[in-house]
Amino acid sequence: MDASVSELRYDPLTRTPVICAPLRGERPQSVAPLADAVEEPSAEAVEGCPFCPGHEAMLPEILWQQDRSAEPGWRTRAVPNKYPALQAETNGVTPPATPLYHAEVAQGHQEVLIDTPYHQYGLARMPLVGVRSVVETYLARYRAIRQRDRLIPFLFRNHGVGAGASLDHPHSQLIATAFRPPLVVQEEAAARAWYEAHNGCAYCAMVAEEQATGERLVAQNERFLAFVPYAAQVPYEVWVAPCHHAPEFGDTAAEDVAALAALLRHVVRALHVQVGNPDYNLFIRTALAYPCDAAHLHWTLRIRPRTSTAAGFEASTGIRINPSRPEADAAVLRGEG
Repeated sequence: MDASVSELRYDPLTRTPVICAPLRGERPQSVAPLADAVEEPSAEAVEGCPFCPGHEAMLPEILWQQDRSAEPGWRTRAVPNKYPALQAETNGVTPPATPLYHAEVAQGHQEVLIDTPYHQYGLARMPLVGVRSVVETYLARYRAIRQRDRLIPFLFRNHGVGAGASLDHPHSQLIATAFRPPLVVQEEAAARAWYEAHNGCAYCAMVAEEQATGERLVAQNERFLAFVPYAAQVPYEVWVAPCHHAPEFGDTAAEDVAALAALLRHVVRALHVQVGNPDYNLFIRTALAYPCDAAHLHWTLRIRPRTSTAAGFEASTGIRINPSRPEADAAVLRGEG
């Protein structure tokens, strides 16, 4: 098919439509290759940054940290979000409501996960051991909240001002809600319907399809696959999925952590080098129920770059226009564009 022809594609799971209109987009310019980082940079603190070492007085408290194995210091930390959107306790407060309008206290838990002691040393520049520490921290804090509270943790990372990051120091976040977000509920319902119709996991089917065709494949190793989804909503969107069926992120085995960290590092470095280090949102989509061994669910790590802007058509219809083709984006991320 002519690569310049616009297509109306449907997400195979949710049937959400996306218009792929490659004539609207332009290929990005690559930036200079990243050196293979093996030496960690200076740990000198940046004035006014609460996440830099030595500025602990600027933090509410330190909830958890991963220490270095060979020398003093820390690799990652979890601290309370100083400006939370959710309340830890309701304190008996009940917002006013009417038969038409309903409200309740927005209850939950929020943490900031400091990815590294080193200011401006994000995932793409970290050595593999640093990215592995980030993944281990995600798992540790996710499990702690899941096992302790009746809350649903959501892990995400905003890279760049355009993606919502308010501080330069590399960090991720965990927000645990007391309610089930409708978008996730809808995806899980669609996954169950697909399973019942096809007697199989839709995500496992996607992994098998991407492995078989290779058209949208970005990278893979023995345990994980990275690919641009067939109906990507934005240019250079990437999903990382376990090659084996795995509904629950918290069940990720220790032997899988290194493989996940290696593939995540490969993807963010490809975005940096091949796409010019775009702002992006990274998040983990996993089962709402816990513990979970559902045959129809499969956790994924998703990265959505902020390389395009939703405008009037998207606002009025809810349908995204992706000014690119997933197959072309995958080729660029493989270094073939």
